[in-house]
Amino acid sequence: MSILINITSYNRLPMLNNLLKQLKGNDIIVWDDKSSFKIVKSDVAFHRFRVNHGKKLAWKKFKYIFETLKETDYKYYFILPDDIELCDDFINKAINIWESIKDDKKICLSFSNPNRCTKQQFTYVEPKEVGNVILTGWVDMMFMFTKDFLKEIEIDEIPLSRWNENELLGSGIGSQISNKLVNADYNLYNCKNKMVEHLGNDNSLMNPIERKNNPL
Repeated sequence: MSILINITSYNRLPMLNNLLKQLKGNDIIVWDDKSSFKIVKSDVAFHRFRVNHGKKLAWKKFKYIFETLKETDYKYYFILPDDIELCDDFINKAINIWESIKDDKKICLSFSNPNRCTKQQFTYVEPKEVGNVILTGWVDMMFMFTKDFLKEIEIDEIPLSRWNENELLGSGIGSQISNKLVNADYNLYNCKNKMVEHLGNDNSLMNPIERKNNPL
């Protein structure tokens, strides 16, 4: 099966190695945001950015990632952070759930904690259960998609003024993607059953206070 897993990573080598072990045997690209550790040769592709983007320039990082992925040809794509623990047989379960969604307008499937999906976020869509998924109308940066997503999405600049009044705001990438896709009449889903354990809430490098208050 044609699958490409993309892992976003920064300065959490033990967690990254742990995730790579769980995904062994798949095509993988690690997108590293200029970590301080040395790159260790392995059987995965490793792209190290020349600058650290953090959350305020994360739009540049994801713009580059998606533009690069448009030049690839896989059936399924995954975007995952480095600080997670996957359920058993995660990839096959995720694909089976995706294929079970009978909706010509489906565009991506997220793996956020289902407890977060009971509330409206980013867009006007009211979440509702549909079979074994939740129609949410929003995506966080831990999800799967196909080429249809890559054909549709373009990442725009997020101005630094976003954080003028609130430094705790996230990168804005999930919000931008969610609004673009919903406005284009696509449907965004999340798994109804928890499939991922987020290990980085207590040591989040991008948004530590928000993650402690609102765990992923």
